[in-house]
Amino acid sequence: MDFLKDVIKQTGNEYAALVSEGVEAGDVDNFIDTGSYIFNALLSGSLYGGLPANKITALAGESATGKTYFVLGMVKNFLDSNPDAGVLYFESESAITKQMIENRGIDSRRMVVLPVTTVQEFRTQTLKVLDNYIENKEKKPMMMVLDSLGMLSTTKEIEDTADGKETRDMTRAQLIKATFRVLTLKLGKAGVPLVITNHTYDSMGSMFPTKEMSGGTGLKYSSSSSTNTSPKTFLNSGVSNIPFS
Repeated sequence: MDFLKDVIKQTGNEYAALVSEGVEAGDVDNFIDTGSYIFNALLSGSLYGGLPANKITALAGESATGKTYFVLGMVKNFLDSNPDAGVLYFESESAITKQMIENRGIDSRRMVVLPVTTVQEFRTQTLKVLDNYIENKEKKPMMMVLDSLGMLSTTKEIEDTADGKETRDMTRAQLIKATFRVLTLKLGKAGVPLVITNHTYDSMGSMFPTKEMSGGTGLKYSSSSSTNTSPKTFLNSGVSNIPFS
């Protein structure tokens, strides 16, 4: 189908491809073991799968329900499975310490912690890294983590606070949605997984309150998998030996 290849060239779309040749930004070639069989099954449908290695995975839950615990388990398995791999850990809660990492058996020499305060900082830094990574011919396995989205502020919110204003920043949800609209395709193109932790709240707009992720619908629609890390979820799945910090 040469004419279809000509159409692809005419569009100038770097992500376009014949399905028979593989959808570069969409196909999942491998998975990252989460360290839990039931968690693997929840994310991929297989006990031996896990989180997709080129998409966004969201772990949402209330405080102290094991979000960071599970993320660090994924980081360890990723590094153990890929001796040349590295992890970029964007951290907004000031909760990660060297001792915590090394106690989990994670190779601290191959993990970079990047403190971020605002959505804009996270967006700018991740896009720079991904653009350089895509252009680099020698790509070593890389994984990104954001812990957590719920604690990220915005430039406007910080400025308003400094000025003594107490108005709510109504642009935050739009900023988050725009960020993940851009990141989704770039992560697929680069073949880099992004794991995000987020907080949940009770949505009161229906007869029975439901748990919703903070920050609007941007992450909800961009992530390939969204998992509630509450103990109830895993206990109902037949898992009773997973500790929750």
